[in-house]
Amino acid sequence: MQVKQPISSIYPSMGYWTLLFVLGVFGGFYVTYFSKLTDSFPSVTHIHFGFMSLWMVLAISQPFLIRNKKFALHRTLGKLSYLVLPVVIFTSFLMMRFSYQTQLASLTENIAIGNESMTMEEGLSLLASYQAIGFVYLIWLGTFYGLAILYKKSPAIHARFMIAAVLTFMGPTLDRILFFLFELPHILPGIPIEYASFFLIDLILFFLLIVDIRKGRNIWPISFALGFYILFQLFYTFIQKTEPYSNLANFLLT
Repeated sequence: MQVKQPISSIYPSMGYWTLLFVLGVFGGFYVTYFSKLTDSFPSVTHIHFGFMSLWMVLAISQPFLIRNKKFALHRTLGKLSYLVLPVVIFTSFLMMRFSYQTQLASLTENIAIGNESMTMEEGLSLLASYQAIGFVYLIWLGTFYGLAILYKKSPAIHARFMIAAVLTFMGPTLDRILFFLFELPHILPGIPIEYASFFLIDLILFFLLIVDIRKGRNIWPISFALGFYILFQLFYTFIQKTEPYSNLANFLLT
């Protein structure tokens, strides 16, 4: 039997935990962004970071508004996200496209002057694989945010899908912290750093699933989120270097 609960009682401490992402963003982006603000960046970089920061503020503030029963303000800020999230996703794609095309130009030049041993086909496959993690996180973010909005009139389901959407902050922050601050390209021999984020996301969702099971709550939102995360983690592991993915990524980013 499923137990109904007030929306304010769903994971009441979640807001405090999400504050850790603020520290994560500063640590993860210090080397590549904050420490180089006087450098020249493409305009889209600042636009993307601004809207991503706004999305983070919105996402973190919502649990506190619910906790303090500020439901009207919660709904108002939720409607603002209808504008913010599409811009976040679009500018994320533009950032990926800029990165891909910059690397492609360098690869093409190096092949032309004989400084690169790989063929253009091999290079394109490699460049596409670099962008796979970005595609995966965009799919997660778009899917879970979309489901949260779809179920906005079912607060318990809405809240769980928003948690799944917020967990997409994990990769862009933790991966960069491990790589740029601790200079760790791998967490274990042969295991890239992005799997640390995968593991933590899965662990958090599994913990929340156990909580829901023990309290007799509706388990399908968290179950779906965990399954969908695992599905695309497998996609990232096994499909990113295949020809169909490479062709699709090259088509989208060229």
